[in-house]
Amino acid sequence: MDFFKKYTTPFGGISDGEKIDAYGIDHSGFSTRDEPEYQFARQEREKQLADILNRQGFARQDYPQPHTGFRRRNPQNNYGVCNSDIHNNTEKQPQQTVLLKQFGNNFGNVMVKYGINKIMTSLHNLGYDAVERAYDYLYDNSKNLNEYDNLSSVGKAQAEAYRLTPVQISDVDKHRYVSCIGAFDGPFTAAATGVAGILKEGKDLYKKWNNPRYGTNIEIIQDSLKDLKNNALGIAKGLSSSDINQCSEILPQNARKQLF
Repeated sequence: MDFFKKYTTPFGGISDGEKIDAYGIDHSGFSTRDEPEYQFARQEREKQLADILNRQGFARQDYPQPHTGFRRRNPQNNYGVCNSDIHNNTEKQPQQTVLLKQFGNNFGNVMVKYGINKIMTSLHNLGYDAVERAYDYLYDNSKNLNEYDNLSSVGKAQAEAYRLTPVQISDVDKHRYVSCIGAFDGPFTAAATGVAGILKEGKDLYKKWNNPRYGTNIEIIQDSLKDLKNNALGIAKGLSSSDINQCSEILPQNARKQLF
């Protein structure tokens, strides 16, 4: 059954309803469960490969087009089902085995994007930025946030928040953009960005509470919840982006900056 007609993938795969697709996969024996299972697995594998090529500097139009050699050249391109015959590799397996394979594949996908090396680099950069700021605080050295090295995405987010202070943009865009930048390096910076956002809203609540200048207390709470929601949307975009500069898509053209 064909659920994905007339779609061309970045690697030249075409789903057009034919029994044998451009990668040489025979769909004729697929059940109604096999077809979407195959398509989603293929999309995940292609996304992994695209992330790797993007980090190597390849543009989308320069991706290799292996066609039927795609699954033969690398066992990982068989989508974790041993060969192209998904029907005979999943339909007859115990459900526990299938679930274990799915868990293994999902864990593998996470490790490809946020592998041990990247996680360790992220922690190092986060620690470096924290120590650099703590040193200046202890010795009363006054610096603008954009004068630090800002190795981590959290450091970059702080510098960007400082840069955007005089720029006329919506509060929604600023919260989403800064949170997107902060979360980019992975789970630890995403958590740090989320906690920082919560602490900031707590500080704002304390400052604004019972102050009619900021509206009623209900309005103050609603405003903080709106900010936290936009922070969460920005964090989600940062974690899913393959390039930190994709966060700039949130901002209007006049406020954008190429980070690196």
